[in-house]
Amino acid sequence: MRIAYLTIDNINDNVILAQTFPLLGRLASLPDVDGIDIFALRKNGGDRYRAYLPPARMRIRVGTNRGIWHPLTWLHLVRFALEARARNRAGAVLIGRNPVSLLCLSLAALRHGTRLVLDYRGLLGEEYVLQGKIARRGRIYHLLRRLERWAIRRADAILCVSERLRERTVRWQPATAGKIVVIPCCYDPRVARRDEAAIQRLRAELSLDPAGDFVLTYAGSLSAWSPPEAILRMFHAFREVHARTRLLLLTGDLEVARASFGDEAGILIRSVPHEMIQHYLALADLGLLLRDRSSVNRVASPVKFAEYLACGVPVLVSRGVGDCPDIVRRERVGYILDEDVELSRIVSEIRASRSDFRVRCREAAARYFDGDAYLALYGKLVGGKALPPLPESPSVGKVCA
Repeated sequence: MRIAYLTIDNINDNVILAQTFPLLGRLASLPDVDGIDIFALRKNGGDRYRAYLPPARMRIRVGTNRGIWHPLTWLHLVRFALEARARNRAGAVLIGRNPVSLLCLSLAALRHGTRLVLDYRGLLGEEYVLQGKIARRGRIYHLLRRLERWAIRRADAILCVSERLRERTVRWQPATAGKIVVIPCCYDPRVARRDEAAIQRLRAELSLDPAGDFVLTYAGSLSAWSPPEAILRMFHAFREVHARTRLLLLTGDLEVARASFGDEAGILIRSVPHEMIQHYLALADLGLLLRDRSSVNRVASPVKFAEYLACGVPVLVSRGVGDCPDIVRRERVGYILDEDVELSRIVSEIRASRSDFRVRCREAAARYFDGDAYLALYGKLVGGKALPPLPESPSVGKVCA
């Protein structure tokens, strides 16, 4: 079979590099897949994405993203739709990363024998509201809600990235239950590789003292999902209980970071290529995943959570961030932020048992977020083949039947 994957997101965004390309690499490894056509928009970053492309048998078509409402952007999407229709034959699998992308592939899906899959990673309308792009309950919001409802009904299969998203989808559209596969955002295998020499060099370069410093880290964008104010407040709170707390901020949003954090003592701001992120994360004692309560965050599966754990870093996570708090509690790989959490206890426990935390975190990452553990489910997703009963294990995703 041949697969076509279409995304309207900027192909150079870290979220695409860290989530989508590993997914495509695993799809390409399935025995029945003979190639993948990728259709994507590019807003900035040049050809950065090419360094992350999965192995051979990939054909990629890129168009310029001038803003989602710009007519030239939509012209590219129409071109993608026509090319997907022309390139694919009966038996093709068409995957859209969100409802708009699925709509673009619906023309190609009219060909007999094709399979249409929704890569469902969040609530598009709510995300646009959170980003300030549209008004809640406005005309565009309702249009996106209708499009989301159509996509859920029209898709032959749905990839949900969290149990919370699956539950919401089934409550909203009960008839979709039998076609949902739950596979979280998995880490790139390269992130789990530990290079002690590289870690020691970075520790010396950044003047971090493992004997006295307590290192917080945040990796990712500074956006409506993860506001810098929350990170700064948490850093200050930790400094009150441990004066030698440092914050290692790894983000591509350097202007926002410098404006928000300035030259404050104890904060190290770096923009790091994703292929080097594991060396920096391994320096940290605690990863921050701080988000406000919202419908967007309730169904999320942040790839940074998987990456923290894969690098042996326990996580301080807010309540209501997808399935993450449940995993933290069950696997003892961090702490859940609430009124009762004592920061001084967090510091003392991690400093006393750092190696034990590292082992538990890496083991939990392998159980929950190693994409290779889900290969059978990827086959179910794109091939529609029946699977044998799954073992009762957190290491395997779920098919909702």
